Amino acid sequence: MTSKKGVECKGKGRPKKQSSQLMIALSKSEKNKSDCKYLRYIRPSPSSDPAMCQAVGVQGSKDKTADSLPYLIARINEQKGSFRHVTEASLEEEIRAIEAGESNGTAESETKDVAEEKQGVEAQVDALTTARDEIIKQVGTAYTASSHALDFVSLLLSKHNPKVVEASISPYIKESVPFGSLGAEIMQEPSRSDAEKRTEDLVGLGWRLQSLTRSADSLLASASRLEQEMEHETTYWQQILSVKEKGWSICRIPGDSNTLGVRFGFAEAHAEFRDRGLAALRRDTGGNIKLDRGPRWRGDKQLRVRLLKNGKPTATNEHQMTSDDETQPLTDLLIRARSSLFDEELHHELSRESRNLLNQGVRSVGNAICFPLKDDSEIEVDLQPASEVDDKLVGDSTIPTAIAMTLRILLSNAHRENHHRRSQPPPPISETPASRRVYPLLRPLLELNQHDTAIKAAHNLLRKLSWTLSAAKLPCTPEDEESSPTSAFTSLLTDPKPPTLSSLPSRLMRPHHTTMAIHLPSTRVTLDIHTSTTAPTFGTTFQLRTLADSGPLPQTLQFPTVDKVAKHLFSITALGTIAYLLCEEEALGRKGWRQVSPYLPELVRRNGGRKDRITISVDVEGLSMECVIDNKPRSWQWRGQDDEQQSGVGLVEVLIESLT
Repeated sequence: MTSKKGVECKGKGRPKKQSSQLMIALSKSEKNKSDCKYLRYIRPSPSSDPAMCQAVGVQGSKDKTADSLPYLIARINEQKGSFRHVTEASLEEEIRAIEAGESNGTAESETKDVAEEKQGVEAQVDALTTARDEIIKQVGTAYTASSHALDFVSLLLSKHNPKVVEASISPYIKESVPFGSLGAEIMQEPSRSDAEKRTEDLVGLGWRLQSLTRSADSLLASASRLEQEMEHETTYWQQILSVKEKGWSICRIPGDSNTLGVRFGFAEAHAEFRDRGLAALRRDTGGNIKLDRGPRWRGDKQLRVRLLKNGKPTATNEHQMTSDDETQPLTDLLIRARSSLFDEELHHELSRESRNLLNQGVRSVGNAICFPLKDDSEIEVDLQPASEVDDKLVGDSTIPTAIAMTLRILLSNAHRENHHRRSQPPPPISETPASRRVYPLLRPLLELNQHDTAIKAAHNLLRKLSWTLSAAKLPCTPEDEESSPTSAFTSLLTDPKPPTLSSLPSRLMRPHHTTMAIHLPSTRVTLDIHTSTTAPTFGTTFQLRTLADSGPLPQTLQFPTVDKVAKHLFSITALGTIAYLLCEEEALGRKGWRQVSPYLPELVRRNGGRKDRITISVDVEGLSMECVIDNKPRSWQWRGQDDEQQSGVGLVEVLIESLT
């Protein structure tokens, strides 16, 4: 019964009368009751009826009182959809509408909506119940019919084989009807003519012939397929044996014991590249082996080394990887895969090492690693797909090829050291995990390049000084005691007796040392060049030792650059020239000349009331001599030339002519 005052719902428990308009405070605490300004009028929900809830199978809250917080939240969500639809403006508008007397009409419409919703729910419940009963009825009918058919067939077969039907016949029939009580037989066979019999015999014969033909065709097809499968298996295992005879390691794929694989990687490589060095040997439709390198394979790659001059590539290394053709022999594919994996690991290790060599001029830009070679040239190392490597550069590929070969040799040596370290007794257990070491790959090349540059600069300095002294007709004899080749990179390919692979890494990674000497006038100079990019040198140092013919013990000085060596060497040459002139009796002997200071290349003498002076200076331009004789200044300069035969007047001859 519905009225304006409320709806009376009957369900489990005692009847409860609910108001058609329930006023819910947004806060129930005593503290917030006085501050509660906005009230919400909520119509009764259909789910609040226990009978309706039981009909639709909805379990209501255990606490169905109007003050239950879960109950109120559920009703608000049902009417408003969500709390975000409840705003301060909507609440105030609803309160004003109620105060204006519009609540009566709203309550009646809400009550009518509740009734319609209840009727709709009841109709759905009735429809569901009817459908369920119909399904149950049909299932029961089918079950009864199948049970009767099973009992009939079982009872019919019980005459011939009663033990077989004991499990299929129903217990009721087994107790009520004895076995064998139901039978069947042909009462009278229909008569057939001879033509019909002959036709039936021909049809049966045709069926038998067709079945035999089909069976024969199936056997022949199976035999052909088996023969072809045997040929494919023979081809597969012959290729497996040929791979094993070539020295490749054959094993089972971890996690797939039915598949064979081949190891083409390096056991001493890092785990990331060691695990990728295993490929599955799968058989294709023709019986040939197909190399499956896994989902991480993105194509073969190759290390590219290019020589850049002024930022433009002029030469590249020679590429040894064959063309990308799947029809190649399996051993060629394995060599290609191993080379690609080795170059990928090499590029990865070069990238790791380049981070620690910024002070040596190494730059890493994207995929490329650059380091200086000369003043206007540098080397660029990157990793490119084997199919995209361009070798159309016409420049001399000797240096890039030598660098690429050296990098590969150094990485192989690092693998060899890993194997030696792994074969030694392990270090004591420590809480700190062992860090992964950085392989010295770029550092030996940088040291070799720096040492080669220092050698060339020192050679040029001594050669120019020798030419200058020869032009002045002064004694000078350069000599090399222990000299490195002019180009350290090209020597790897052009040396008639190159070092072995086992000795080359040690020769590259040890500090480089070169000694050169030159005999200057009255002085012998020895220049030691030492290069090392590790502590405490971090570069190239020049050690200069001088020994005068009749002077004190040799002096040893150390310089960081060739320019400072040249400056000191020019000073030594000037002082040696002064000492040489003092020893020449024909030029200055017994004429009153004396040296102003042991550290100044200047001679003076008293000539009456005048003071004569001879000054010697040496620089990159050549040797200069300034004389002031009888207050008449004169100067001469000798510059070194490239040719061996120096023409002109020497310093001693000029000095004798000036003094006479």
